[in-house]
Amino acid sequence: MKVLIIEDEDQSISALKSEIEIHCPSLQIIGIAKTVKEGIAQIKALKPELIFLDIQLSDGLGFEILELHGENQFKVIFTTAYSQYAIRAIKFSAIDYLLKPIDSDELLAAVAKALRTSRQDEAIKIGNFMQNQQLAPTRKKVALQTSDGISVFELETILRCSAESNYTCVYFTNGKKLLFSKTLKDFEDLLCTSGFERIHHSHIINMNHLTSFVNKDGGYVVLSDKSTLPVSQRKKAQLIQALNNLT
Repeated sequence: MKVLIIEDEDQSISALKSEIEIHCPSLQIIGIAKTVKEGIAQIKALKPELIFLDIQLSDGLGFEILELHGENQFKVIFTTAYSQYAIRAIKFSAIDYLLKPIDSDELLAAVAKALRTSRQDEAIKIGNFMQNQQLAPTRKKVALQTSDGISVFELETILRCSAESNYTCVYFTNGKKLLFSKTLKDFEDLLCTSGFERIHHSHIINMNHLTSFVNKDGGYVVLSDKSTLPVSQRKKAQLIQALNNLT
């Protein structure tokens, strides 16, 4: 797989090159770019199959390369120093990322996933990522791995998520439900800054579909589909605070 590194710090370039050469012999580094402008030119000239793309470059954001390049024929692994906002946006589209300094095991896992991912699924993920940059928080879409590949779901169509061992069942407004091989904690990390609340060790709800909170019989919520779910004592104060923030 032909690789292009787009990164503006020499130390980070050297470290990433070293990690790739030692741990990923199936990757061939064909070029390095340090700016958005250079990145666009290198993509056109070299036609890489995989790009390690730094989020913050000296002349702009790495995201701009995806916008300016248009139809993407490559896979992307973002690299970044810790940025909660950026990572959350990336996770929403199931795109892989690596935190600096690069960890060898995380690099191997990200590369293995890139090798497995089809071009079609990668295009869906990148397309969803770019679209989400233009949408209001409540209109965002989340890309999730299903048995058929990557599927994109509007947040407003998700009613709730419930734990089923190490899996999570997601319930939708159309009555459909799907089982995902992610823990409820994974969904909490993904959704609970975007209008969702964890109300119980087994349940996350979309606050936009909450119709009432009944503070008796231990406490429970009623959702727009008439379903009821318990609220744990530990989560009750947090839910009440979230409700107060809505008013």
